[in-house]
Amino acid sequence: MNMKIKNVKTASREEIKALQAVELNILNQLKDVLEKHGLRFFLLGGTMIGAVRNGGFVPWDDDVDVIMFRDDYELFFNNQEEWLKDTDLVLVRSNAEVSQHTTGMNLKDKTTTFINKHSVRENIQHSIGIDINPLDFRPVGKFKQCQQALYAAIFSLYNANRLPDHQGKLLRVASAIPLKVFSEKAKSKIWQYFEKKMVSLSDPKSGEIVELGVGPKALKRHLSAELFDEQKWVPFEKTLMPIPNGYDEYLSKVHGQYMELPPFEGQVAKHQTYLVDTEVPYSEKIRDEILKELDNEA
Repeated sequence: MNMKIKNVKTASREEIKALQAVELNILNQLKDVLEKHGLRFFLLGGTMIGAVRNGGFVPWDDDVDVIMFRDDYELFFNNQEEWLKDTDLVLVRSNAEVSQHTTGMNLKDKTTTFINKHSVRENIQHSIGIDINPLDFRPVGKFKQCQQALYAAIFSLYNANRLPDHQGKLLRVASAIPLKVFSEKAKSKIWQYFEKKMVSLSDPKSGEIVELGVGPKALKRHLSAELFDEQKWVPFEKTLMPIPNGYDEYLSKVHGQYMELPPFEGQVAKHQTYLVDTEVPYSEKIRDEILKELDNEA
């Protein structure tokens, strides 16, 4: 089924299934590429919950989240041109010139369109994709852990370069002024500097892992590295996908009673979009038409 809709939040369950089918195809290709080159990944967030609770996607989920240890994450990014050359996929990540408005990287299908409200004015690859985040280690000692958390907070603010979603109103308000103080060039230099600083403190000897780019709650969380010692392969939409061996402890600490369904009003897609099309490739012409409409409405 082809899906073409403006805001994914208003999509029907059948339309969400069409979006998920594209995401599953990307996920399967990611699995093939990483297995071929001996790299590991794990389902994360709502995708991990879906694997455990539903045996596949959470019915209303509009994205896929995976995580990789930092070394594997960087190796994949640095070899993407060679490893993805026979696919329609592209791996994107913020750099000195362009902000993707997300702290990780995205593996996107160039034959589709997905225009997020938060990045519509950026000249980037607006296509359906899956989110890939890095997994790091905490340093040894409370002082260095506090340093890493501070560096990560600064990195996240200026790398995402937008008001944070799903992190509470207080943080959203507190982020507004710092984002307005510096030029785009200065913000780029800031996040690149603090990314290096936070990663340099990563130390496996601590025995703890940390997700450095997903928000303040994750920075406070203390998780044993043993939770991600091994991949546990579980059914996911008629295939098998990896979750961490310590998935139950991880999900319980991060999401609480994860086997319980959220209230009905919470069973909605989380993204705000201007256009999603599962069959039409993104082009600048499509974005220009949307921008023209927005400017006319202003």
